[in-house]
Amino acid sequence: MVIKWTNKYSGESGYVASVSRKERHFVNTPNYEEARVYSANSVSRIIKDLTEFGEAEDNYFEVIE
Repeated sequence: MVIKWTNKYSGESGYVASVSRKERHFVNTPNYEEARVYSANSVSRIIKDLTEFGEAEDNYFEVIE
């Protein structure tokens, strides 16, 4: 499962390549093939973390299998 993000205002989108808990943000990639693959158990935790980091204020997140 990969996480796709879409900016609420610009419509720009991409995929989550990695998440930095230390810096509290995600690293973007425009390519699906470069997106990090998460397990079903971890994907909800990652989205929860991104929301806590404030990333969901400007972005929608969706899980793609």
